[in-house]
Amino acid sequence: MNHAVSGPKFRDLFFWEWLRVGRSPLLWSVVVILLASFTWGAATTAAKHAQQSSALDRARNDDQALIANTLERALAYRDKVSEDAGQVAYWQDPTNVAGYSEYFVRRHALKPHLPLSPLASGVSDLAPSRLEIKLNTPFGFIDTYDFENPRGLALGRFDLAFAIVVLLPIGLLLLCALLITFERDRGMLRLVAAQATGPRRWLGARMTAILAWFIPAVLLAQVVALAIAGVSLGEVAPALAISLLLTLLYVLFWSGVALFVLARQPGAGAALGMLAAIWALLIIGLPMAGSALLATFDPPPSAVEYVDHQRQVRDAIDGERDTLLAQALSSRPDLSPYLSKVTSLDHATRLTFLVPETERRLSSLKSAMDDHLARQERVAYAAGFLMPTLGMETAFAALAGTDSERQRRFEQAARQYQQLLRTHVYPLVQAEITQPPAPGVRETRGRLNLLEPLALPEFVMAEASESARIATIVPFALWLALVAAVTLFAGWRRADEWRVI
Repeated sequence: MNHAVSGPKFRDLFFWEWLRVGRSPLLWSVVVILLASFTWGAATTAAKHAQQSSALDRARNDDQALIANTLERALAYRDKVSEDAGQVAYWQDPTNVAGYSEYFVRRHALKPHLPLSPLASGVSDLAPSRLEIKLNTPFGFIDTYDFENPRGLALGRFDLAFAIVVLLPIGLLLLCALLITFERDRGMLRLVAAQATGPRRWLGARMTAILAWFIPAVLLAQVVALAIAGVSLGEVAPALAISLLLTLLYVLFWSGVALFVLARQPGAGAALGMLAAIWALLIIGLPMAGSALLATFDPPPSAVEYVDHQRQVRDAIDGERDTLLAQALSSRPDLSPYLSKVTSLDHATRLTFLVPETERRLSSLKSAMDDHLARQERVAYAAGFLMPTLGMETAFAALAGTDSERQRRFEQAARQYQQLLRTHVYPLVQAEITQPPAPGVRETRGRLNLLEPLALPEFVMAEASESARIATIVPFALWLALVAAVTLFAGWRRADEWRVI
């Protein structure tokens, strides 16, 4: 009577491999290196963001100091003085509505960091987090940057997201390539094949054993790194859970890549070479090629041309100043009777009419730049589905609040805030055109057509909720899960027979 020879059960084989992998110095060396990299990346980003938060506090304090100084001056210039004291210059007079509008209305729009910001630096080292808002700055604000070495910016920030996206696959592929090719390189694969154990069962048990150690260690290392960086884990629990899920799916994706390559039982050298080539293609090659293609077919508008066009528009408006002012006054029933005052208007009052005209003439170029940026963001989002490495970086930045979408909403809010300030101040400035000339002798140094500084609104940015940020990541997470499942299945199907030489 013949009895079919059966190999060990998967459970027994997995348990044996799990114990063996757990005793591997290579495993724990990789885990320790990744933990150190994660911690360094998170701490570096946290330190950078702490510096930026301090800068935001200084900007907020500067605004309050300006408000206090403006009020102090206004009170001082209301006091009666002798006739020979003279009036203060209008640009130094906060009791003069025109001088106040141009020289005393300055507020900062501030974008604070979110609690999970150490996860990814995103655009936080490239885009300003504080914008100086003045009434007559075209299109809203003056960019305010911390000084950074441009070569350092070109290299990018070493952060936790970088360590996960770039370094984690190296550690995983190294583990898989060396631990799974061990028997082949030592001539023991024939003995394994002779135990009535199929390649799928053996390879699956070895790969599962590696992941059973690697995945918990990596996820724990990510949590530890964020805790060391000062993140309050309880405060960011939902977003942190999603980031861990993304890391898990990313590990499974690279595990599928490794399984597909190792299913043909190559030697360690061949396996490392193929896996290194795939890593370089996905991490470096495809993103660079995509960026080059995008720059070729959709180049950005020239910043030099924009600056030159600004200069031309300003020169043209300076030459047409009186004509433009006359047109503006004549179009307003309340101001048309005062056309004779066109040439005598002060600089600040003129700007209330000329700055909107400057913006109108520059709007086509500004719209072209904004449209290009919007296209870039859409392409980057789509590219994240084609290249999981880019998708992971985008998803982590969205969870951290350092993504380009939040920055765009911040800049839009800053522009809307400037327009809101204009609605409070411009009508008061322009209304002064209708007032009769001031008497020759005054009892105060101030002009007193604005007795007290205005109570202007504070900048408010509508933040997306944590659930809304998570919702934007769900499509990519589902796609990554599908890609990981397909790569794992393809690798499992490929390991259909022993290839023992």
